[in-house]
Amino acid sequence: MCGPETPSATPRVGARVDLSSPAGRGSLGNLLFLNPSSPASSHATHVRFHRPSKPSLLGGGQDIDSDSGMLVSIHVTGDLTKPLADAGLMQQFTLHGHSEGVETPLGAALSLQVGNDGIIGRRVSVRQGDELLADGIVGFNFSPAAVAAGL
Repeated sequence: MCGPETPSATPRVGARVDLSSPAGRGSLGNLLFLNPSSPASSHATHVRFHRPSKPSLLGGGQDIDSDSGMLVSIHVTGDLTKPLADAGLMQQFTLHGHSEGVETPLGAALSLQVGNDGIIGRRVSVRQGDELLADGIVGFNFSPAAVAAGL
């Protein structure tokens, strides 16, 4: 799995992206793409947003306006060194949530594969209004033990 260590209580199924500020101001949290009714599925039907209890992203003590939601974009490329305008767009959806996080069904199932229509290795950005809050790369988040346990 990519990114920082995950607490043992966090399910290890589906695909995950750890979201960091491009300005180096900290972590927004993470997105977990999963299929709750079939954890071993190669397609995600839901996305779960988890935000730390004390997010460190907006350095000046600002908080994210959960009423206006966050625009999540899955890009064609996975290169964080290029401007978003050059990353292409594969899929977009809006998350409305709060500091404890939110899980929501996706409009269409996403392939948890590499290449073609899969999201593994692709860049994900999170915006609110015109501000880029964070971005990261989608990686596998799969553990056979988690699937066997029915998570």
